[in-house]
Amino acid sequence: MSKTHIIGGGIIGLCSAWYLNKAGADVTVVDQSNLLSGTSHGNAGMIVPSHFVPLASPGVIAQGIRWMFDAKSPFYVKPRLDKALLQWLWKFYRSCNHAHVARCAPVLLEFNEWSRSLYEEFSQEEGFDFAFEKKGLLMLYQTARQEKEEIELAERAHELGVAAKVVGETDLKKLEPSIKINARGGVYFQGDAHLKPGKFINDLISALRQVGVQFILGKEIQQFETTGNRITGIEVASQKIATEHVVIAAGSWTSKLLRKLGHSLSLQPGKGYSVTIEDPKASPAIPTILTEAKVAVTPMGNNLRVGGTLELGQWSDKINRLRVRGILESMPRYYPEIALDDFSREEVWQGYRPCAPDGMPYIDTGKMYSNLTIATGHGMMGMSLGPATGKLVSELVSGEKLNLDISSMSIGR
Repeated sequence: MSKTHIIGGGIIGLCSAWYLNKAGADVTVVDQSNLLSGTSHGNAGMIVPSHFVPLASPGVIAQGIRWMFDAKSPFYVKPRLDKALLQWLWKFYRSCNHAHVARCAPVLLEFNEWSRSLYEEFSQEEGFDFAFEKKGLLMLYQTARQEKEEIELAERAHELGVAAKVVGETDLKKLEPSIKINARGGVYFQGDAHLKPGKFINDLISALRQVGVQFILGKEIQQFETTGNRITGIEVASQKIATEHVVIAAGSWTSKLLRKLGHSLSLQPGKGYSVTIEDPKASPAIPTILTEAKVAVTPMGNNLRVGGTLELGQWSDKINRLRVRGILESMPRYYPEIALDDFSREEVWQGYRPCAPDGMPYIDTGKMYSNLTIATGHGMMGMSLGPATGKLVSELVSGEKLNLDISSMSIGR
């Protein structure tokens, strides 16, 4: 197999490097950062076959409009005249229908289940100790309206063969005996899992270095060199590097890189936040989504990570303190034993999720260049889908038979 340069050192790029190396490729990972932080480090660490409904689904637009007028809401789009954003929003609108969900749900479910099994394989590898646990996922709700939505989702899950149990207050006490929960009930997805994302990333980087994968870090791609329908080189810090195959898996930055190749991709950055409490006084044992607040809560060893918010289309290092406060204020509403003051000394992490308008990833070969593979657009499921995406990238580059139908993930859809 040819030399392969992977642009992007997040979960997708690193997993691609892992499987390409196993397939015999000579791999180099290029990233503008030092890989010590980023979206793959601060996320909720959830592996979620339960999340088979794409972001673009019926009812999302109406809810999103209501949230736009709440400064603490979990969703925001800054109104502005931006052609790329307007095109993205139009495609998102067109995808919010039942037919789209029906097409995508089985694919996302299979994709997530495959990735979960690959994480289990990683957990058995020497040098990997990232606290992989299959404790399931609890979707808590407090209102009758949300209860109806979650029960309907559980029924759809049953139709697809996903284990989902509707639980009331008594069952919640049995599932979480060590913490008081203020909720009408919930849906328990027994098949989901979680891990420490930063630990997995660090373990993977160490393992890749040990097997000879090279890294070029802290340097941006300045330009691509092309001849005909092939990318023949990349320019990094004024140094020209010859290429045989290029994988662009740079998350939210992928569309910017593709523009250097004359390629347009509908992709928007979705900014999110998280806060990690060390040794909290009280903590749930099972990863949880607070459904009305759209907040993810994940126990990570002795720590507790709380995250949420989707600020669409904004590139800014500024932390929106009101939206962070909206995330944190939801905690005592669901968990009375967790006080808002518990978060007062913790640092806020922020990262960008690469969001495709129909809620499906982009995994495809570049149509303009025969030696280009693209993998991005995973939204809030990058961690969950990382290993399976890496395996698909390896199969695309090597020309092997694909383990998953990716027709719904083409860049030209």
